[in-house]
Amino acid sequence: MNVLIRINGEALTLAADAAEVPNPVIPELNHLLWALGSFLALWALMKFVLLPPLLKMRADREEAVLSDREAADRARQSLGEVQSEYDASLAEARAEADSILDQARNEAAEHRESVMGEATNAAATLRTEAASGLDDSRASAIAGMRGDVGDVAVTAASAVLGKQLDRSSQQAAIDAALSGGDA
Repeated sequence: MNVLIRINGEALTLAADAAEVPNPVIPELNHLLWALGSFLALWALMKFVLLPPLLKMRADREEAVLSDREAADRARQSLGEVQSEYDASLAEARAEADSILDQARNEAAEHRESVMGEATNAAATLRTEAASGLDDSRASAIAGMRGDVGDVAVTAASAVLGKQLDRSSQQAAIDAALSGGDA
């Protein structure tokens, strides 16, 4: 039995027999063959053409990552070695600087002691020279004063006695009196 349906002036025929209606779930044989052929062609294209470059790229990336990790490990190890060498050289430089400073301090102390010793010796020499110069000045002052005191004493004695005294005859008495006064 066929059913005729008209939609907008077009006639559609629907078959009512079950043998004539194809099953929409089960594909036909020619569709299966075409699907299988397409699947095999795509599989071969993926396996032999598209997948090898992708696998090669992934292997190259893994190799690059591994080599970068190894390089980073070597760099860390090298950094550790360089850091230890730097620390050792820095400690050595500090020790050398400390020894240079100690040596400079010792030399400065020795120089200060030397200068202080020389200054003390120079001061002692100046004191000795000043004392001897003072003694010489005192002796010359006393000698100059002896003459003046002798003149004054003779003049005063002449005035007291009322007669003229001779200075040269009285000089021995004046010297004895002045020497007794110094002692």
